[in-house]
Amino acid sequence: MRKVQIGNYSISRRDLLYAFYGLVSFTTLASCGTNKTSIGKSSASNTNINSSSSTKVVRLGYQVSGDLTHEKGVIEKRLAPQGIGVTWSQFVSGPPLLEALNVGSIDLGFTGETPPIFAQAAGTNLIYVVNIPPGTGEGSAIVVLKDSPIQTLAGLKGKKVAYSRGTAQTYFVVKAFEEIGLKISDIESVNLTIADGRAAFLNKTVDAFVESDPNLIKLQREGSIRVLRNAQGIKTPGGYYLAARDFAINNPELLKAILSEYYEVGQWANKNRRAAAEILAPKVKTDVDTMELTLTRRKYDMRPITEEVISAQQKVADLLYELKVVPKQVDVKGATLTAQQYAAITPDALRNRA
Repeated sequence: MRKVQIGNYSISRRDLLYAFYGLVSFTTLASCGTNKTSIGKSSASNTNINSSSSTKVVRLGYQVSGDLTHEKGVIEKRLAPQGIGVTWSQFVSGPPLLEALNVGSIDLGFTGETPPIFAQAAGTNLIYVVNIPPGTGEGSAIVVLKDSPIQTLAGLKGKKVAYSRGTAQTYFVVKAFEEIGLKISDIESVNLTIADGRAAFLNKTVDAFVESDPNLIKLQREGSIRVLRNAQGIKTPGGYYLAARDFAINNPELLKAILSEYYEVGQWANKNRRAAAEILAPKVKTDVDTMELTLTRRKYDMRPITEEVISAQQKVADLLYELKVVPKQVDVKGATLTAQQYAAITPDALRNRA
């Protein structure tokens, strides 16, 4: 296993990732088989894939928040004529997904803006493939219980705030407190998985919690929480599909075909929120109405990786390093391709869309 040198110490990249994220172990929730559900037909399905590709199975990662492309099975149908299979692995959040990318367990997956910065700092050889614009921001919030004496974000100074370190929640917390003149070091950050953080919050062992849809909607409807600040108005570059470098470089046509299917499913979802909610609701264990509202707060779209996108991501990396959230300076450009290589993997529908 490759080592990373920090000062006088040499440790494995996996151990460094665990240290950054606060992970005890790397665990995939489930390795799922393909799903053959099909709704609609992709307009990109006629693109040929170079049959000389040595890749016979594409391994895709997704998170517990759900993945419509996985549920619809369109990538499987797209690749089957070329004799290429597809496997899916589910993860609790972005950090373990990228650790799976690091150790070679998956080839491609989606995360928010923060996990790849931690992963780059730990030496993961990943590539930013395409950018996903941020949603409305309403789907993530710093919350307290309804009976809490804390009325504002400023009231959390010195208090325990639970969130999942290394996920997009980290950047949200940093920016939310920055706008009121506080640093993340002014609160007591409690690094817990989303499920454990929610339990600690409801049991009152922490003062506040960063909650996300669809559970945020559920708690709001119950009237059991108060929102101190949601993510509306917090500028973020959004999320990314990220690939292992070797996979991206060696399989440009294959990667382009996969991204095209993700894009087409996203366009379908934007026009069919209710139908999309009916697919995802049972998968994330919520009701259809709640899932539909969750989807209205997401943005199913794609942007190519441009200098503007890279610059925005670099600002996030610089801020997290400045605040000592990430203990190593990260050069985002080190995880990008050449213009020619991006042209080869970017879906045709994204041409001239910066």
